[in-house]
Amino acid sequence: MIPQARPRMFSDAPDAGGTGSPGHHPTPPPSGGARAAVPRPPLSFRGWGVVAGSFAVQALCFVAVYSFPAYAEALGRDFVASEVSLSLVYGVSGAMTFATGALSGPLADRVGARWPVMLGMAVMASGFLLAAVADGFLGVLLAYGLLVGTGAGLCYVPAVAVVQRWFVAWRGLASGLATAGVGAGTALVPVSAWLFLSGGDWRSAFLAMAAVIAVCGPLAALSLARSPEAYGLLPDGWPKRWPGDAARPGGFAPALEGMVLRRVIRGRRFAVLLLGGVLLSAPVSLPFADIVATARAAGLRAEDALWLLGLIGLGSVLGRVVIGVASDRLGRDRVLLGCGLGVAGMMGWWAEAASLPGFAVFALGFGLFQGGFVALLPSVVVDLYGRRSAGGLIGVLFAARALSVLLGAPCAAALAAGAGQAVPLWVAAAVALAGTALLAVATGWPRGDAGALQAGVRGTGAIKGRAAKADAARPGSASARAGRGLRSGEGRLA
Repeated sequence: MIPQARPRMFSDAPDAGGTGSPGHHPTPPPSGGARAAVPRPPLSFRGWGVVAGSFAVQALCFVAVYSFPAYAEALGRDFVASEVSLSLVYGVSGAMTFATGALSGPLADRVGARWPVMLGMAVMASGFLLAAVADGFLGVLLAYGLLVGTGAGLCYVPAVAVVQRWFVAWRGLASGLATAGVGAGTALVPVSAWLFLSGGDWRSAFLAMAAVIAVCGPLAALSLARSPEAYGLLPDGWPKRWPGDAARPGGFAPALEGMVLRRVIRGRRFAVLLLGGVLLSAPVSLPFADIVATARAAGLRAEDALWLLGLIGLGSVLGRVVIGVASDRLGRDRVLLGCGLGVAGMMGWWAEAASLPGFAVFALGFGLFQGGFVALLPSVVVDLYGRRSAGGLIGVLFAARALSVLLGAPCAAALAAGAGQAVPLWVAAAVALAGTALLAVATGWPRGDAGALQAGVRGTGAIKGRAAKADAARPGSASARAGRGLRSGEGRLA
């Protein structure tokens, strides 16, 4: 029977929820005599294939959602649509991408990620087909905004959540590599738009997008294996029993440790975490809708303005990978807060940018911190509450972010029309700071439970030290024999 309390998977301390029962934690795999580190899984580990499939799924989803600014000017001319109306299409599409996670996340917990992703790819392809034949702006809004966004939402959360199930110690790196697909999709926006538009107008481009998604999407979904336990493994590629560990009863904890979804969402900590994520998501989503318009207003050419989206994508890829690696060693909760502060700072930079170099610095810097935030938020949530309801937790969190995405871009456009381009950006910086402060409260940084948990999955975690000491205390253990040999050797050297 798995306890319902929040897990301290790598701590012997009683559960903070008041039950007084210790959380389940697996015996770490041996790494030498002292089990000093959790080795990086080999490339043959199936989890890396899951990461690759998740990367491809997310790239397809977000090249679809974030490419709308490339077609906005042509759509505005054809349908005589205002900037606010055009930003609403992106707002609806982005909001549905996150809102649908409230359904697709729990569904993935039950049936795995493959079927929700395949369904989502079919819905996205249908949305592009219907948008391509729309005879009015409302048709584009419904097809691109609702259907493309809903399809992306059916894919996104399951693709993110399945990676969290396959990794623990290396979760930051794995999540960073997988969510780098979002950055890669963003970086491909200028290229894909140029390729698709070179063959005709925006209608032919939408038809081409539908074909690419319908063919490539299901292929990527096939690699999203449900969990390592289904293949006789444990997260990070650990075998269920290590040689010499047979005497340890049970070996590892039950596969899906953690709290059930309904108990998590009733807690005050999760409410604060949710609000912090919502506030920080508003500035995080803003550049994808407004960077082209603000750059054009500053006098940049349309081609240069569009390439800024590519720079954001490049920075996002770097941020997810580099920050993901660093977070596994420094603490994922701490690095997440640093990304929030970075987003706030880049919003202020954007407000004062007036030239191509200034916008380029913003695009790269924002992409770096935005990529880190998006990669680490799901990992920190699963660190706090366990893998048991990973899809549902991430889905609820992302669904709440939908409100920010839906309202952020239209509100910023309306405010900019009356007060100038800089005012909504400084407001976004303040909102980012407020969201980061709430996330700091929710994670309890610097003494938070997420940090305590990560201490066990980093190379110098406390549980590894305790396990090594316990192992060395057994007279016949390999660690004890190695320790005696080391001490005798030290004596001889002295």
